[in-house]
Amino acid sequence: MKKDKTFFSMVGTMLKIGAIGFGGGTALIPVIEDEIVEKKKRMKEEQFNNEVMIASITPGALPVEIAAGIGLETAGNRGMVAMSAAMAFPGAFLTLFFLIFVTGAKTGIKTQIGYMAAGISGFIIFTLLSYTDGTIKEAKNKKERLLYLFIVLAVFWLSGEKNIYQLLGIEKTPLFGLSTIQILGTAFFIILYTRGRLRDVKRTIPAVIVAGLYFLSAGKAQIFPEMIEKTVLCVMFGMAAVGAFASVRENQVRKAFPAGKLGRAALGWFLWIFVLSLPALVLFPGTLSFMGTGILSSVLSFGGGDAYLSVAQGLFVYSGMVSRYDFYGNIVSVANALPGSILCKTLTGIGYVRGYQFHQSVEEGVTLAVCAFACSVAASGMIYVLVKMVYEKYENLRLFAAVKHFIRPIISGLLLNVALSLYLSGVLSQAEGRTATGVLTGMTALIVLMGIWAEKRTHIHLVWKILFSAGLSFVICNLLAGSL
Repeated sequence: MKKDKTFFSMVGTMLKIGAIGFGGGTALIPVIEDEIVEKKKRMKEEQFNNEVMIASITPGALPVEIAAGIGLETAGNRGMVAMSAAMAFPGAFLTLFFLIFVTGAKTGIKTQIGYMAAGISGFIIFTLLSYTDGTIKEAKNKKERLLYLFIVLAVFWLSGEKNIYQLLGIEKTPLFGLSTIQILGTAFFIILYTRGRLRDVKRTIPAVIVAGLYFLSAGKAQIFPEMIEKTVLCVMFGMAAVGAFASVRENQVRKAFPAGKLGRAALGWFLWIFVLSLPALVLFPGTLSFMGTGILSSVLSFGGGDAYLSVAQGLFVYSGMVSRYDFYGNIVSVANALPGSILCKTLTGIGYVRGYQFHQSVEEGVTLAVCAFACSVAASGMIYVLVKMVYEKYENLRLFAAVKHFIRPIISGLLLNVALSLYLSGVLSQAEGRTATGVLTGMTALIVLMGIWAEKRTHIHLVWKILFSAGLSFVICNLLAGSL
């Protein structure tokens, strides 16, 4: 009885933290620590710090992963599922609630929401630029700073070439225009093949050459035939497998891998997804494909919640599952204005929009949104448990250090492309004409400058920053209504 009371108390705590979780997953770390370590004393500080460290090098929703780790350590598999779901639920529910209102609103109301969304997009652009700036500042010295800057700009060019041409008014087929998966996959190939030793030129140079061939063969310009791309991919897979196997052999450990524990955790997550996704599986023939894409998007989401935007853009927008306008104009704007994990909120929103599109039915939208929510939580929780168990067995593996060292600048480059997409699709989508374009561009710049000013003033809550951005855009767009 006492165990059940403690369990429900912990679940309630996660719900409360999820409901006040403005500012992203990193901002929630001290809040979770205060509740779990200081107040409830359910976990020692050293153990909590270890959970946070593992979550930081794991793809997925950071606060959901930390909640899964706390739940697993304090209440087993049921705690893992319940506490991670409780952490994600408030934000996902609010996102779904507001999207139902937006999709059912009349054209005039949608227009006004679009005006406010342009300002929220401007604020999101500031947060993405701030993330990138923080990445450069994390460098330990000038040499590392230049390396980070090179990686950021290179990834930005590789992923955002099409958007850059659109911004400059250039009508030209991009040479690269690579997706998030292609870039992240190539990065992991280099890290795996070099075993995390990027200064080893005998391994780094061949890896970079193969990666360059892949970029040229997979790019939009299609310089090489499709067969070359497939051949290079096979070579990359083989080289990565050899490097990973060699890294494991180098790390002499005697610990047995907890396969049984991992299997029980996987079963728990399978049951969670099956129960919540069953209605969608019955209603929609393409649900399995959507679930696979949703899980894949969560697994590829390195670098915090904002990083998920670049992954989701590549998997859902570029594939045509959701339109660019729905993604940036509705889903992203709503999700970023609410508390909770951006990953879980965004994927839930994508599920709703995707389901709603079938028969313009709110009920069908909610059904697929619940499925998407289940996938987002399960993918984050399962990959976290897997990495936790691998880390505990191979905690001295250099690959973990290399991923942690280079993943942030790579994500920052992808996020610059997201910021540019937000400007082109989230802000300028409201403009028709040179005057309106110039004013909205100036408004976005003003919001970014105000964000820089407010960032150093911790007494200004995130909600007020978002409300100011939305209000400023609302007023400006209505004043320019004749030219918008």
